[in-house]
Amino acid sequence: MDKIDYNKIKKVHFIGIGGTSMSGLAHIASTKNLQITGSDMRACPYTDKLIEEGFDVTIGHATTNIPLDCDLVVYTAAINKNNAELKEALRRHIPIVQRSEFLGYLTSLYPKTLAAAGTHGKTTTSSMLSLLLLDAGLDPSVSIGGTLKELGGNYRIGNSDYFVTEACEYVDSFLKSHHDIAIISNVEPDHLDYFTGGIDQIRHSFLEFAKILPADGLLVLNGDDKELSFIAQHCRAPVYTFGLSNDNDYYATNIVYSPLGIPEFDVIKSGNFLGHFQLRIPGEHNVLNALSTIVCGDFLKIPVESIQKTLRRFGGTKRRFEFRGEINGIKVYEDYAHHPTEVKVTIEACHNYEQKRLWVVFQPHTFSRTYDFFDEFSEALSNCDFLIMNDIYSDREVNLWDISSEMVAEEVQKTYGTPAVCIQKFTDIVDYLTERLQPGDFVLVAGSQSINQVAFMLVDKLKELYEITS
Repeated sequence: MDKIDYNKIKKVHFIGIGGTSMSGLAHIASTKNLQITGSDMRACPYTDKLIEEGFDVTIGHATTNIPLDCDLVVYTAAINKNNAELKEALRRHIPIVQRSEFLGYLTSLYPKTLAAAGTHGKTTTSSMLSLLLLDAGLDPSVSIGGTLKELGGNYRIGNSDYFVTEACEYVDSFLKSHHDIAIISNVEPDHLDYFTGGIDQIRHSFLEFAKILPADGLLVLNGDDKELSFIAQHCRAPVYTFGLSNDNDYYATNIVYSPLGIPEFDVIKSGNFLGHFQLRIPGEHNVLNALSTIVCGDFLKIPVESIQKTLRRFGGTKRRFEFRGEINGIKVYEDYAHHPTEVKVTIEACHNYEQKRLWVVFQPHTFSRTYDFFDEFSEALSNCDFLIMNDIYSDREVNLWDISSEMVAEEVQKTYGTPAVCIQKFTDIVDYLTERLQPGDFVLVAGSQSINQVAFMLVDKLKELYEITS
C-alpha cells in the first residue's frame, strides 16, 4: 500500500473503537480536525462515553458502518481478517492502518513524546508519568492502556508539546512511534505467538525501539535487567540507567515496606542524594516503575518536591491490584495480571495483607501464552490456599496447542498440593466462592480480559447474602 498522506485525511473510521487504546486515540484524533466514526462488537464504558459525547459509534460490525466518504480505516490487531468492515474497506480501496501506525502518526504531531515500554509495568509507568507532567503544569496529552482516576479515563487532551503514551511491543507496535524520551522497564519472553524467535527477537525489537530516539532525546533503561544492557551501546540518544544496584545512574536504597508492602526509599543520583520518596502502591516492582518516572522528571527539570508529591498521591490505575470491597471480613481485589511474572508478584502482594485463607481466581489469556509458560503459571498460581481456574480466553487464535485450564489446575494440585478446580461460568464461580468463603478470607480475581466481572459479581452477591442473614 502507498504511504498515506495524512494531510489529506479528513474522516477516520475506527473498527474496535471501544478498546482501551482505540477509544483514547479517537478522542485525541477528533482534536486534530478529523471527523471520527467507529464501531465495536459490544457496548462498554468506553463506547458509552463516546456516544454520550456525540461521537457516531455503532454497536455491531456491518459494512454500512463505514461512511461513503471515509478517508481512512483504523483497526486493532485483535480484529479478525474476515471482519465485515475490514473486508468492505479493502473492497472500496480505502486506506487501512493498524492502531499502532495511527498512534505513531499522532506521536509525530507532538515534539516532546514520552513513551513507556517493557514487558511489565508500562501502564503503571505511563500513568505515573502522565500525573507527574500534569502536576508539574506541563499540560500533557495522554494515551495509556488503563483508566487513571485523575484523568477520568484513559486519555487526556492537553495544549502543550508533551504527549505521554504506552508503547506496546506486541506485533512490534511500538516501532511506529516517534518518541523523544523512552523508558524500557524490563524484557522477558512474552507474546511468543508473534515473537517466534523467542527472547532474541524480543531483544532486537526493543533495540529498534530505542534506536528511534533522536540524538538529543533520552533513553531511561533498567540497568539491573541483563536482557537490556546491550541496548545502551547501540543507542544514539543519551542513556540513564536506574535500578536497585548502586552502579546505576539512579538507584533506590534504604527501601522500607509497610505491613501492606507499601514502600518508601531514598534515591541516589550519580553518587549524590536526590530525595526520599513514598508510594501508595505496593511492591518492589513499583519502586522500579517510580524510579524510571523520577529519572524522566529530573531530566525535564521538574522539582524534586513536585515528583515526591505526585508519587505520594498516585494510587495506581484501574484493574491494577484494585480493591473491590470488604463484606463480613472478606476482602475482594482484582488485577490485570496475565503473564506469570505479573501473577507471581500480585499473589505475593496479597500475602502482605492479614488473611485467613487466600483464594485466587485466574483466567488465562491466549492458548499460546498458557502453553509457553505452563510451568511458570503453575508455580506462580500455587502460592495460595485455593485456586479456581476459568477457561482460557483467546480472542485472536485457535487452540493449536491442545492446552486447557484444567491441565493447569491439575498440575498445580499434583505438583504443589494446592487445591485447584476449573469452573467455566462466572455465576458458578461466584456461587462456589460464596458457599465456602469465611470471615478473614482474601479473594484475588486475576486476568486481563472479562474475568474482572467475577469480582463485581462476588461483591454484590456477598452484600446480598449478608444483608439477608443479618
